[in-house]
Amino acid sequence: MSVTQKSHSQGVLYELKEFFGCGQVIPSSKDCMRFVVQSNKDITTKIIPHFTNYPLQTSKELNFESLKRAALIVSKGDHLSSEGLNEIVNLKNSMNKNRSFDEQYNHLLLNKDKVKLNPYWVLGFVDAEGTFGSLITKSSIVKGEKELEKIVTRSRLSISQSTHDVFILQHIKNFFKAGYLDPTEKEIDTLDKAKICRDSSFYYNSTPESFMSFFEDYTLLTRKLLDFIDFKQFYLFKKEKYYLTEKGFEKMLSLSSRMNSGRDDINKSRKKRIN
Repeated sequence: MSVTQKSHSQGVLYELKEFFGCGQVIPSSKDCMRFVVQSNKDITTKIIPHFTNYPLQTSKELNFESLKRAALIVSKGDHLSSEGLNEIVNLKNSMNKNRSFDEQYNHLLLNKDKVKLNPYWVLGFVDAEGTFGSLITKSSIVKGEKELEKIVTRSRLSISQSTHDVFILQHIKNFFKAGYLDPTEKEIDTLDKAKICRDSSFYYNSTPESFMSFFEDYTLLTRKLLDFIDFKQFYLFKKEKYYLTEKGFEKMLSLSSRMNSGRDDINKSRKKRIN
């Protein structure tokens, strides 16, 4: 079992290591770290019991079931036989990216009414998969003989998932009682529709009042917390129409530019001022 995070949020991996009382935190790639548990004893006695008590809500549950099966084979010593070893290899080759779209979509379709979201699950899911985004632009428009200044602002929570897990986004939408899905629910409510749709589905929520208090009560654990803090400040400035002053506009532009990828390098930010 492994969990990967960008190096700037590796602290949460050490918290996982402490929580489970096992595993290691090791480099994963150029700018990522990984919490990994390889001991079959630890997987059997610590990892499996946890996720049995707190079930996974997406199609990742299928990978967990494969992990359980492989761990049982090893625990019995059956991996020492060619038959047992071959089964483990087959399990490995059918997990994660190798698992078919059909199987993953149908799994969540059959179990979507069993999904129960609690606040801590939502917190962890958004911490892993969500983005708090703010945007502000300025442009000139001609109206009659006058040249007017137009300022556009946006504050939005977005979450993306592979389309085979789109049903979890529907539950997120219901949890916050706001937002919408793209593609819409009707566009991907069958396997055939989902397969001809694009690879990813999105949940967008442009009503910060529906979720800001939640993230004030349940604190994000990764660097995403800094993005939420900037997001909240941007939104408060927006409500006060702070952008109508040059100083306010520049301050909001600065907040927007330094969020997400812009926090590493302002030049990487995709939010550019438009005059």
